[in-house]
Amino acid sequence: MKLEAHVSEAIRQYAGKIKGTAKSDEHALGELQFYMALQRVLTKKATPADLGLMDAINDVLQVKELVAGNKTFLN
Repeated sequence: MKLEAHVSEAIRQYAGKIKGTAKSDEHALGELQFYMALQRVLTKKATPADLGLMDAINDVLQVKELVAGNKTFLN
């Protein structure tokens, strides 16, 4: 599955999980916010906050050596 299709499906899935129960809604909201930010990055409509979030995620992946120091998780 292409990344864009996965992101679109995740947005639909997590938006549908918001049902009015605080704990599960908060979890779904966190997932939804990440996937919406990623979708904006992929469609070149990212806000500065979206880019900062992706940079932070990339930094953690590099520290954990899951992504090479000269690479990004999006490429």
